[in-house]
Amino acid sequence: MPRHAACKRKLLPPATGIASLVFLLWTASCCWFFTPAVLAGDSPGPKQIILTWTGDPLETQTITWLTPDNTPARVQYLSHDEFTGSFAAALEVSAGCSVFDSINYRCTANLTDLKPGTKYVYRAGNDGAWSEVLSFTTARDTREFTFLYMGDVQAGYTQWGETLDSVYRTHPKIKFALLGGDLTDNGSDAGEWGQFLDAATGVFSFIPVQPALGNHDGNMYMNFFALPQNGPAGLEQEFYSFDYGNAHFVVLDSGNNTNERAIEWLREDLGGTTKEWKFAVFHKPAYPATYDYKEIDKSIRANWIPILEQNRVDMVFVGHQHVYMRTHPIYQDEIQTDPAAYGIVYVMGNAGSKMYAKGGGFPYIAMEQSGSNYQIIEIKDGLLTLTAREATGELIETYTINKGDPSSSEPAYTLTPGPDYAYTPGITAGGVITFTVNAGVAGFKYFTVGVTPVVPRGGKEVVVFSHLRNGSQLGINAARADFDQVYAAQAGFDVRQGDLIKVFMVDHLTSDTSINPVILQ
Repeated sequence: MPRHAACKRKLLPPATGIASLVFLLWTASCCWFFTPAVLAGDSPGPKQIILTWTGDPLETQTITWLTPDNTPARVQYLSHDEFTGSFAAALEVSAGCSVFDSINYRCTANLTDLKPGTKYVYRAGNDGAWSEVLSFTTARDTREFTFLYMGDVQAGYTQWGETLDSVYRTHPKIKFALLGGDLTDNGSDAGEWGQFLDAATGVFSFIPVQPALGNHDGNMYMNFFALPQNGPAGLEQEFYSFDYGNAHFVVLDSGNNTNERAIEWLREDLGGTTKEWKFAVFHKPAYPATYDYKEIDKSIRANWIPILEQNRVDMVFVGHQHVYMRTHPIYQDEIQTDPAAYGIVYVMGNAGSKMYAKGGGFPYIAMEQSGSNYQIIEIKDGLLTLTAREATGELIETYTINKGDPSSSEPAYTLTPGPDYAYTPGITAGGVITFTVNAGVAGFKYFTVGVTPVVPRGGKEVVVFSHLRNGSQLGINAARADFDQVYAAQAGFDVRQGDLIKVFMVDHLTSDTSINPVILQ
């Protein structure tokens, strides 16, 4: 399987769900369930609660909140299995509180000696004003996990919060989130910061968020977030790193990319990890979507990128230019066309309502789309799958990096369903294109996909169309061609309402079920 592969598929937006609510249900077996909240309910206690990590995600959890009350605060917690509706048997950790702005104190507590892979129930505040009952789950030592990336928020906090809630409801396996900077437009405006926290807490009081500093972020960012203090001396809020599962993450301040202490720290930090996957997060891009007259991209490429490449960083998450953009794999400033070759993939996100048009059409851009968006990244052993979606949930693309056998036969091509009144396009959880025959349609119909080479392979590939009805395969058709030269494939079937057509792309027809698990069983 090639290291890099992409599949772009446009979907209809999913049906919108009801607004998520906090609920607490005690069944006869004393089991408790919690979901992220849009509203914090009637509790008089803290409502702007954010989880981050300052230590090992396997056994620590840091909890931070704002409150106008300067009464000594604490966090009470116990394992989910031990919780019966009372905190009488809970452990407690005192919070350190300090003045944050003209009306609020910032409180933070760090829970330690936790058990890996364990769900905990907690509340923050004091005896006079406790928060809602919330929960978090510690990390496991794993090679399989999912995380969320979001670029600039900066504006449209309510809409962003609704998107964030929807994303977490739709993808409950997300373990944490990365934010690419510019969380607010004016980083010193307490009102904007409050709007951001109000929108963020519904999800980030359940899963941790690890942010990068953007050029619009200021004192509020620096003074609020509790982050790992393992960065270069004096720059700990700007540069830090952490591990999760089989991955290592470095978070950098792109506005301070020439600092020699930071450069040396980056070199030592990446040189000291043995994790299988390596990621970097910073705000301003090394490879921009459009020309940046300040030319900070050139400085980043000179100071940081050689270190990232030397240490085989896999993917870099950026923001700043308010579009979705993914590059081809790039190594030493050149696009890598060999699917097995190493190269860094740069992903730009934009989560808020401030949007720019698509940019400069640079040759390293593999995919670009304007609008608000988010990215889900799934790690499973040596396979990474990035799914980019619009804020509405509509699919932009999927993209994979495979560190397995580079000689495997998965093609590096994009398949795009052709529009037609007769069917609704879709995609399976495994990334397979589908066509569902619409109501009122019957008879012989053609199904078409556009085929675009992501990385030209040479030779002939096979696009296979499988016709299923009620889960049973009725027939198959295959189109074999050099899809570096031929840009579409088509097959026809005698169909009726509800029939499903699945589309696969393979190098050759085979009985190997790992390549073609449905058609050739």
